[in-house]
Amino acid sequence: MEFSLDRFYQLNQKAILWAVFFALAWLLRDFFGLIFAIFIISFLAGRITGVITKYLRMPTWISITAVHLLFLFAIAIFVRYATPKISHEAELLIGRLGQIETTIIEYKGKLAEKHPGINRAITDYLRGNISEEEAQKEQERKELAAARAQDPQQLPAQQEAPQRGQIVLSDEALIKLSLQRQLNLIRDKAPEYFKLLWQGSITLLLALLFSFLISLDAVRIGKTLSNLSKSRVKDFYEQTTKPLVRFGYVVGRAFQAQFMIAILNTILTVIGMTVLGVPSIAFLALIVFLCSFIPVLGVFISTTPMALVALNAGGVSLMAWVIIMVTAIHIIEAYVLNPIIYGNHMKLNPVLVLIILYIGHHSFGVWGMVLGVPVAYYFLHDVLGVPLWDSLDKKTGKPVEHKD
Repeated sequence: MEFSLDRFYQLNQKAILWAVFFALAWLLRDFFGLIFAIFIISFLAGRITGVITKYLRMPTWISITAVHLLFLFAIAIFVRYATPKISHEAELLIGRLGQIETTIIEYKGKLAEKHPGINRAITDYLRGNISEEEAQKEQERKELAAARAQDPQQLPAQQEAPQRGQIVLSDEALIKLSLQRQLNLIRDKAPEYFKLLWQGSITLLLALLFSFLISLDAVRIGKTLSNLSKSRVKDFYEQTTKPLVRFGYVVGRAFQAQFMIAILNTILTVIGMTVLGVPSIAFLALIVFLCSFIPVLGVFISTTPMALVALNAGGVSLMAWVIIMVTAIHIIEAYVLNPIIYGNHMKLNPVLVLIILYIGHHSFGVWGMVLGVPVAYYFLHDVLGVPLWDSLDKKTGKPVEHKD
């Protein structure tokens, strides 16, 4: 049978067109951050513009201009006033790491006296995170320091390296090594983070400009794109348009809801830290806001620096109150904010969310953690047709499927 290219295309049209789409997406991967920022800003601006136009009876172009000027004003205020304060508090927090280290060692000693079982578990955990090479270097450093203390001119004799498992470091050395590792990681990553912050600021301003231009000319752009259905790329247009629009709607609505939750969560946390007297509020509030976009896992990531700062500032009691405050806010978020803002949409099982976050972070880094849940929801619900639910019907006892 003679091979026919046209027949092969007709039989495999869907797979070929989607392969072309993903190949194009891969080629444009360096612009993904800008494209995503344009999409999110345009989506949020479109929703706010619709509300302004509906209730204030303003012309659309005035509403669009006002919303984007509001975004620009918010960015300018953040850069002018919040950024210097956050940078200053971050420097103070790094400078207090020595005090935090001393406080942790002190409380660990008290814990060893009252609860030796818990102390052993913590010690084993810390020891498991320290490699043999790090333990070896710490042991040699201590021996050298001891020898110099006895005779500054004499160096210790060369000794045979201890065998694996023979080095037993003190609790103080374990804590110092663990904190030193994190401090070195921060110092190594700091230039990269500042570079990303600068690039992110430029990307955000460009996204705001493109979003403004696209929103102003949205009708004409839509008509131009619809003309592709009459062009040579008709098959590609018809095959990809509806799924992409639906996918964009799911992701946009998820981020719209998560953005509102992040703002409310940050406000409640700032109020709680102010009442409790926790220092470095601006820096910690930024961490809380950013971590609010990571479902489930974000609360644990943002609580760790808060707990350490509270432990150093007010001891175990203040740290306990901070944990209680975070738990209370998380309960409010889970049982009040999420049902009101999310409604019955995108409620995945927490265990499934953690699996998605782990796989997403392992495969795609930060983007995998941020986009993992809405992307997984789209593929489960819209592509694979898996019914998703979070409640049972009171009469039948069967799961109630979500309705969009």
